[in-house]
Amino acid sequence: MEFNEIVTRVLGSHMILTASIGLCINVLMFHHFWKLEKTSFYMLCISKTVSNCMTLLIYLLYVGPVNAFYNPIGTLELNAYLNQALGYGLILQGPITQCLITINRLLVVWIFELYVPQYSGTITIFAISLSWVFTIWVSTLFGLPDNCRVPFAFPHVGYTQTDCNNQVTWYMLYGILGLAASTNFMNILIAAKLFCRSRSQKRLSSEAHRSRRKLSIRFYFQSCSQDWISVLDFANNIASFTYCLSQVCVTSITMGFDVFVYGADGFVMYMFNRKISTKKIEIKSSKSSAFMKQNMTIITPISS
Repeated sequence: MEFNEIVTRVLGSHMILTASIGLCINVLMFHHFWKLEKTSFYMLCISKTVSNCMTLLIYLLYVGPVNAFYNPIGTLELNAYLNQALGYGLILQGPITQCLITINRLLVVWIFELYVPQYSGTITIFAISLSWVFTIWVSTLFGLPDNCRVPFAFPHVGYTQTDCNNQVTWYMLYGILGLAASTNFMNILIAAKLFCRSRSQKRLSSEAHRSRRKLSIRFYFQSCSQDWISVLDFANNIASFTYCLSQVCVTSITMGFDVFVYGADGFVMYMFNRKISTKKIEIKSSKSSAFMKQNMTIITPISS
């Protein structure tokens, strides 16, 4: 057995195991977010867990077995469609959703600090739907020639490269860089606003206001953590293409780390949301209602 075959088989086994664990974490978080109130933030988190699960399923059911058993599964056309979905459609869906999450945090921190507009849920659903329509098109490249789809570059399976699919790869890289730059710029604005607010309103804000601010800070750090996981993944991919001398090396480093990213993303969501439950939300809302009624009783004049 050659060295490249041993590495490929070990990589495939790693993918199957890591994808299984990551899938369990993301399914758990999907179930958790589904039970919570359907705010814009939680709807975006649900969308993120769905894209993570779909990615991990491709790793678990196709990419992992192809490498672990060192044998192709299906046709080259199936190979190209699955890689287009995994490496182009879904890999863009993650940063797009992350950008929408950051936009949501920016609006909450800068504009809608004390209240949530009624139309926010409708706008969020529309934005999520639009992002998934775009993801489906990128995954299939409907209307473009078949040679524009990029197959998995597995030496033991066989793959083809054309000018069209190389161009698609560059467009994907430009898209990810643009989304990353936009998201990080908005994170800087959010951090500046949270810092200024913590200094100016520390003593003047009400208990409900302070609780909302703490939640905003928590969700901000969750968003930043997920962003930096994506940045590390992108940097890892660039480094592998720069320093690796063989396609087996590139595949091992890029996909070996990439399969870990989606489980880590789900784990970050778990760490920042594990203490949030439906019961706690109901208790907080009932306390705030009682507080408002009490204040209304105090300030309302007695009619003669």
